[in-house]
Amino acid sequence: MVSFDNIRRIVIYGVGLIGGSIGLALKQFGFKGKIIGVGRRWSSLKNAIDAKAIDSATMELKEALDGAEILVVCTPIDLISSIVKEAIKFANDGCVITDVGSAKRQLVLEIERIVPENLYFVGAHPMAGSHKTGVESATATLFENAISILTPTESTNQEALRIVTLLWKFMGARVEYLSPEDHDLFIAAVSHAPHVLACILTQTVSNVESKGKYAISYSATGFADMTRIAAGCSDIWKGIILQNSDMISMMLEKIENEISEFRKILSNKDEQQLIEKLKQAKQIRDSLKRFTG
Repeated sequence: MVSFDNIRRIVIYGVGLIGGSIGLALKQFGFKGKIIGVGRRWSSLKNAIDAKAIDSATMELKEALDGAEILVVCTPIDLISSIVKEAIKFANDGCVITDVGSAKRQLVLEIERIVPENLYFVGAHPMAGSHKTGVESATATLFENAISILTPTESTNQEALRIVTLLWKFMGARVEYLSPEDHDLFIAAVSHAPHVLACILTQTVSNVESKGKYAISYSATGFADMTRIAAGCSDIWKGIILQNSDMISMMLEKIENEISEFRKILSNKDEQQLIEKLKQAKQIRDSLKRFTG
């Protein structure tokens, strides 16, 4: 296996928002090798070439992997395993395969079962993105100072882990390591359950009506901020939610308990408890310096 400094060919399967941003970031930070894009629609690949996110493109995985040291799979999560299974047929000895999937337990288990000894897989998930999709929304700075979570297991090759670590650090990310189980618990809390809640809030408010007028017509920036992520691609989120459904359900139960407690406060008109709840939430939110400056 070669070191990251000697990498000369990186393949990105799925050059949309994340895949395109990887390509742009690699170029901005001085990657000297070739970046090859792979996908199922030539129109999307041409857009990625026009955006200068990749150097060349092909719809044939075999062609793309010829001489490649790294394959990054950036497709919707329910396609990743099948793409890795196909890549195994063509990848060179020592090729490192990684991904950007937002749920890890099922995915890592599936892939580790099929990857042969001459290839290596490292699960990864950059905590950066947008409700927008497509390479048109990609940026070279998407991963700067963002956390990229790697999810090694007892089966993970340590040199492959080092290479994927260096890959993300090269693009400006801060790398952290979690087990696939802890990853899915934490991301259910900070990403997956909030997405479900944004969908619920959007649908609930859209049905609030009186005398032929609808509440959503009067929504402003607060509602927009709360529901922005509900605009995410349904095809992408379908796979994520199904793969992490048990952790999301557990988080929704916790949220239901908090809602019940808040309803009691309102029912009792408990001003002191209300103030404490509001202050506590404000303090926690203000402590997230990456959002508050």
